[in-house]
Amino acid sequence: MAEKDLIQDPGFTPAYDQIYNYMNKTAQAHWQDLNSFIQEKYKASPKIMYSKCSAKPGWNVKYNKSGKSICTLYPEKDGFVALVVITLDLIPVIEAMSSRFETDVLALISSARPFNGTLWLMIQVNRAAVVDNVKDLLLLKRR
Repeated sequence: MAEKDLIQDPGFTPAYDQIYNYMNKTAQAHWQDLNSFIQEKYKASPKIMYSKCSAKPGWNVKYNKSGKSICTLYPEKDGFVALVVITLDLIPVIEAMSSRFETDVLALISSARPFNGTLWLMIQVNRAAVVDNVKDLLLLKRR
């Protein structure tokens, strides 16, 4: 009998530590870095939620502040995806800072389709430089 995937099993709500331990060691370091940053900068607590969204179903960790989404993190074995929603008015600012962004993150931003004045960015976080890019985007959202 196949073992159920912790992240995909809607019948079992994993604890934060179980989500953390689901990922490999490299991903755990990036996860810890980004989660600590969000909790410190926004004074926000993680909320474990189950999503049936076809784009990324499964358990995830959401951060909200004053009813507004900061970001959502989707754990994977070898990394995680950070969903960051930015407004279109940030595009010129990001372009001006383009030397700070990884090529694949810039490509994702430029290929994202606008939706109601926003871009929904599903950023694959698999290295420290991408963690820094996500942090930069979150800081831009705050301004």
